[in-house]
Amino acid sequence: MSNIIPFPHRMKRTEKPVPKVCELAADQFEKIIILGTHKNDSLIQMITTIKDPAEILWHLESAKITLLHGFEEDE
Repeated sequence: MSNIIPFPHRMKRTEKPVPKVCELAADQFEKIIILGTHKNDSLIQMITTIKDPAEILWHLESAKITLLHGFEEDE
């Protein structure tokens, strides 16, 4: 099972631990955006390999549209 989000199709969710998700992402993705909450203060933070803010926004908006349309699947 992968954690690939093939926009504008379906998004797959997983409850695997963070290290496993990062391992899967490292093996499968060329570019990545990771959103999460910090362990200490629960603030939302982002890590990405994408330099262009416009491209980051495009990916985030694509994810938002997929979520709004309910195209998500559990493992």
